[in-house]
Amino acid sequence: MKKILLVLFVLLPLGMAAQGKHHFEAGIGYAAPGELLGGELSTKEKGTATFIGEYRYNFTERIGLGLIYSFVPNHKGEPVVTSVDETPSYSINTRYHTANIVFEYKLGKFGVFAPFVGIGGGAQYRHATMSHSIYAHNYWSADLYLRAGFEIYDHLRLTAGHFHDLHYPFSSLGSGAPYYYFAVSWAF
Repeated sequence: MKKILLVLFVLLPLGMAAQGKHHFEAGIGYAAPGELLGGELSTKEKGTATFIGEYRYNFTERIGLGLIYSFVPNHKGEPVVTSVDETPSYSINTRYHTANIVFEYKLGKFGVFAPFVGIGGGAQYRHATMSHSIYAHNYWSADLYLRAGFEIYDHLRLTAGHFHDLHYPFSSLGSGAPYYYFAVSWAF
């Protein structure tokens, strides 16, 4: 964490002067699996960190197109238990790599704030290892990406987003694919 803050601190002066049509963004946040927010799935995964990188080209002051990459490191999950006497029969470690093309629209500037919304699509790769199996499971799927947030001083971005797996091939393994994230990032 200290290294990430140091890199952002070093890039701060460069980022203040380099903004134009091309924007690079780096951020860190919290990823919450979809079932934590109301989904009914057979496996409960724990929330964890997420790391985000993005390249964005602004066609106008309000319209941009970007490529976003998100990485959610290994995190643990276990089957849902329905009674107090039950114990989980296995555990799962899973991680995600997600790449999406995103269309972004800024709603205008309100002082130092610029709210934005975005929609996009791309691919998601999930790697899962089960404690009761010697095999690792690797899955590719298409996904839909939604986000909203606001930018402060054209650099600091606070974003809430959702990666929703369109194929959802994991029903036999339980949950995993859809997740929400909340991130703080720096655009330069």
